Amino acid sequence: MDTLLENFERQTAQLRDAQAAAAETTAQVSSPDGLVRATIDAGGSLAKLEFAPNTFERTTPAQLANTVQSLVRQGSLQVKQKIADLMAPITEGLPDLADLVEGAPSLAGLVPPIPDFVEEEAPAPRPSYEEGGSILRNDAVPPPVPAPKPTPKRVRPPRDEDEEPPSSWMTRGD
Repeated sequence: MDTLLENFERQTAQLRDAQAAAAETTAQVSSPDGLVRATIDAGGSLAKLEFAPNTFERTTPAQLANTVQSLVRQGSLQVKQKIADLMAPITEGLPDLADLVEGAPSLAGLVPPIPDFVEEEAPAPRPSYEEGGSILRNDAVPPPVPAPKPTPKRVRPPRDEDEEPPSSWMTRGD
C-alpha cells in the first residue's frame, strides 16, 4: 500500500509539472518563403503574427490569407503534439484497476490512447475575387432553395344584409 501511495504522489507531482509546462507551450512556424511567421499559444490560438517587410509586394491577399491559415493549422498541431508528448510519460505506467483490486473490472479499454497530431492535407483554396471570381457570389455553395409559393388569401363569404356584424373588441361592435 505504501508503494501505491508513493507512486500516486509521484504521478500527481509529475502531472502538476506537466500541466504547468503545457500551459506555457507554444509553437513558432514560418512560411516556406519566409514572408510570414506565427506563434501559436497553448490553447491553439494565434498569439503573434509577423510579416516580412516586402510581404505585400510578393503575394496577393488571397495567397497571404491561405498562408496564415496554413501556419495557424500547423502551429496548432505542433502545440497539441508537444502537450501530448508532455503527458505521455504520466499516463504510460498507470496500473489498471484489475491490477489493484482483485476481481475488479479492467478499465484499460476506457482510456483512449493519446493520438499523434500529424498535419493533414490542407483544404483546396477557395476561389478569390482577385482571380476572376466575384465577392458577391460563392461558387462553392449550391444555389439557394426556391422560396415556397405564397398561400392565397382567404376570402370571406359575402354577408347577408339582414345579418348583424359580429361584435368584437377589434371592431368595437361597428
